[in-house]
Amino acid sequence: MFTLDNMIYDIKNMGIDENTNLFIHSSYKSIGDVEAKTVIDAFIAVVKDSLLMFPTHTWGYIKEDNDVFDKENSPSNVGYLTNVALKMEGFYRSNHPTHSIAAHGKKALEYVKLDDFSSTPTPMSGCMGNLININAKILFLGAPLSKNTFIHACEEEMKVKNRFTDKKYHFITKDKDKKMDYYMYRHFNAQCPHISDNYEKLLPSFLRLGIAIAGKIGNSTCYLLDANKVFKYVCFLIKKDPHIFDDNREIKEDYIKEYLRG
Repeated sequence: MFTLDNMIYDIKNMGIDENTNLFIHSSYKSIGDVEAKTVIDAFIAVVKDSLLMFPTHTWGYIKEDNDVFDKENSPSNVGYLTNVALKMEGFYRSNHPTHSIAAHGKKALEYVKLDDFSSTPTPMSGCMGNLININAKILFLGAPLSKNTFIHACEEEMKVKNRFTDKKYHFITKDKDKKMDYYMYRHFNAQCPHISDNYEKLLPSFLRLGIAIAGKIGNSTCYLLDANKVFKYVCFLIKKDPHIFDDNREIKEDYIKEYLRG
């Protein structure tokens, strides 16, 4: 069984430290024999007062007009660790009805408020988009890069066509005794309903370009990405080909070489 010290050692070995604002996509079962709370406690011990963030998305069931997101009680549909984090002291959850996050750290409460005025799933002005403004790292803890919600934010910033529903939905966030109305489009593409599956093809060039590094935490294969480098590279690719994520074709070698030339 992995101990707290084992987890801390592996996390630090990934290059994560007290100056790292960290966003984690996770597969708990990939880590091995360890308590979920121990994993989260280890990350808190390493990043200290910096931001530690998990997605706590509810898009799997908050998707029809007038659906209510109860910030205190609606479970996350993106993994076991995310739901454990929601119950731990010191984590604050954002009000976004479909793409909320949970954050821990000195500026966590301030950060989650960025989602209060979202009108799309992952706006650059919200918690996901602002990962670049806090120089965040994005850790894939046994999770595939198809879970990279930040790429949606990049596509929103670049105004890629055919990424939203035609209809704007009305969702309601319940925050204790307060209710907030959100009017927003949902992610949707009729030709490829699961666009994010195609984000997987970025990994080889991420590693080649130093945008990502690989490592292990417990039994989990991990990739640590620099959000600013991801943003710069993905926006470059979209400028070259706005439809680059519409299918799973490989990224052209010419694009990679041009990016390397700067």
